[in-house]
Amino acid sequence: MGIEVNENKIIFKRDFEATAEQIFQAYTERALFEQWFHPQNATTEVFEFNIKKGGQAFFAIYTNQGASYTLTKYNEVKEPNLIDYYDYFADKEGHIDKNMAGMHNIIQIEQKDDTITRIISTAELPHPKSARQLLDMGVEDGMNSTFDNLESLLKNM
Repeated sequence: MGIEVNENKIIFKRDFEATAEQIFQAYTERALFEQWFHPQNATTEVFEFNIKKGGQAFFAIYTNQGASYTLTKYNEVKEPNLIDYYDYFADKEGHIDKNMAGMHNIIQIEQKDDTITRIISTAELPHPKSARQLLDMGVEDGMNSTFDNLESLLKNM
């Protein structure tokens, strides 16, 4: 996977042996999302999952270190190529953590050929310091591990 840092943006790129439709489905179907959207040796529990313009999702990721909660608000969803949303750290009731910067995420799903599809995941933070904080927290390793889970799921679809 390639990672690029551009000021306040962290951009991940990875190619998958799958169709754009399969990847979009993995992002937007609750049962599939719970199977892969977490680092390895972790689990995801979804409490709310309304993936459409104006919709939101609320979920927990459980690791050996504890639970983290995320509230996601969707700006635009265009099957099978675009998911645009804001992501916020939250407490277990779903209230946004004001001490952590939220981020604007754009997931672009590009069909390269009959068998290869690229995900370009751009996380835009309020300022470069926030991007650095996320990198220092291990976001690159977490994304690699999460995309490894996605790759395994796609092989079984």
